[in-house]
Amino acid sequence: MSEQKFTVGSSITESYRFLADHMPHFFRLIYGPLILWVMVMVGEQILLIEHDIHINSVYFLNVITAAFAIVWYRQFLLGSDYASYRLLIKKGFSNSPLSFKRVSRALLRILVVSLVLLVPTLLLSFSMMVYFHGQGVPLSEAFIQELAFKSTLIIMLVFSPILIRLSLYAAGFALGRTSLRMQDIWKRTRGYTVTLWWVTLRAFLPLSIYSYILTLFLDVMSEKLSINYIVSTIIIETLAGFLTFMILAIVVAANAEAFRILIGVRDGDVPHRDGLKKNTAMPPQTNRRQTSKDIPQKTR
Repeated sequence: MSEQKFTVGSSITESYRFLADHMPHFFRLIYGPLILWVMVMVGEQILLIEHDIHINSVYFLNVITAAFAIVWYRQFLLGSDYASYRLLIKKGFSNSPLSFKRVSRALLRILVVSLVLLVPTLLLSFSMMVYFHGQGVPLSEAFIQELAFKSTLIIMLVFSPILIRLSLYAAGFALGRTSLRMQDIWKRTRGYTVTLWWVTLRAFLPLSIYSYILTLFLDVMSEKLSINYIVSTIIIETLAGFLTFMILAIVVAANAEAFRILIGVRDGDVPHRDGLKKNTAMPPQTNRRQTSKDIPQKTR
């Protein structure tokens, strides 16, 4: 484990600095996912308006954003040589060929986590429905959806110590450390639950609030100007997708920095830190010249 002290401020500062210094790689990695994002949302609107077919695009967007999150983890922890969707699909996390066993284990992890959250949520929602029905409250569809939302929020808060550590587990998985266990992460992060949550909120809230207000404003303006729904969807979703990926990049980098300090990394990992150390060791004149150069790359 790193001897550096883990603080909220240092983690957030590092995540913003990393994004600012690696903007070319950020645009490289969101180019494909952003196009897919817009295509999914435009397709959803066309099916709804033209054919009265409603689909839930959230599942598709979750896959797109999850793929970006994993690759951005690798950008932070391993460098640009290992941050590509082609490499992720071809060799996965451990640089070994894609196999049925590895895919099955990944799907099993997702299923277990989903069940851990879903079963308590369903039980809580059902209990609340029985209680309110006994009180004479009419169970309309809107009321049931509200209960489901509140139940999900409660379960997320109850399981927050596990969920916040799953993000660190994802960082280790992206790093290729498949032998890293949740027990190891829990042991090394004991006493940091509140700090880890505060890091996530500090990274997520500012830009997400700005994104919500801006996209809402554009949505209202497009309705008042009577812009074609396809054009307005492309404009709004391009902006919404871009800001979502930027928020995700900041959150992922903050979690990856927490992983670096609390869990520890191997020699050669987090290559951009080597560049920072070299810049710190240089005389002031040399350091100013160095900061204007390109992003340091690994030697092949």
